[in-house]
Amino acid sequence: MRFSLALSNIVEKLRVPRFFVWTLLLAFAAAVADQFVVPALFSTAPLCALLACLVLATRNQGDALSSLPSPSAPYLVTWRVLGFFAAHAALIGIAYRLDVSRASGALNGVGWTFLLVKLAVLAPMLLLLPWRTWRYLAHTYAAEFAAAAVVLVTFFPRRVIEALWPAYGQFVGRCVYLLAWPLVSNLGYVKALYPTLTGPSLDVTILLSCSGINGIELFDVLFALVVFCEWPRLNKRRTLAAYFIGVAAMTLGNILRITSFVVLGNHGFADFIARFHVNAGWLFFSVVFLLFLSSTYRWMLTPPPANGPA
Repeated sequence: MRFSLALSNIVEKLRVPRFFVWTLLLAFAAAVADQFVVPALFSTAPLCALLACLVLATRNQGDALSSLPSPSAPYLVTWRVLGFFAAHAALIGIAYRLDVSRASGALNGVGWTFLLVKLAVLAPMLLLLPWRTWRYLAHTYAAEFAAAAVVLVTFFPRRVIEALWPAYGQFVGRCVYLLAWPLVSNLGYVKALYPTLTGPSLDVTILLSCSGINGIELFDVLFALVVFCEWPRLNKRRTLAAYFIGVAAMTLGNILRITSFVVLGNHGFADFIARFHVNAGWLFFSVVFLLFLSSTYRWMLTPPPANGPA
């Protein structure tokens, strides 16, 4: 009871429509319940997307409360809440009917269907509010919804890279070969699921763990921290563009990292590369992120008014 009163007091103080906050919290609680009942549904992406939307909405400096379409209208009515819970019960039933042992994590039609079921835990939320209200929220919090969508999608980069690895692995391998070939004599390239660059002193095999996924995950976390701290000051379109530029920068940085292994490993540093290449990855990706942030930070900020302080 005390927790509920404390939560109600917090919601009252937010500059966000109360029904929107309760809708997001109810969707979050239902998603957690689904994952508790069906552990195979566990995924942090929907939960993080809901939290991102809520947190960024509270950071929005607009006056959303003064422009509600119908301030006195009841939003979370009983029949909508019952429909919401019925939809979640149906999702649980679908999850039970799927062959979870085959579906979860599989890179086939059943696996992708099960992935959609994981993401579908957010769909019943649409039943909680009238369409007119959702249109108002989509207009008022367009940037926050877009950020939540990015979070929802980018929390699955590992699965995407695994699915694309036969082609993406060759792309990385060929890029590394083209960059390292002028610097390493007799460099060879072995085309395989995990391509190998053969050199006189060291052969480098590009495994799935060398795809740069760790760098992208690190970038996601650090970029999300910057966005949270600076959300009111950010130009939202530039920030979205900067995100994809950053992902591309981390991908290019990973190619340069592997190229350095090939070049240094075949110029007398083979033992050093074999011993420290894994741990050095985090340091390398952190440096890439700092270079990216120093180059784009001011560009992402909304410029001050012409007659305001510089």
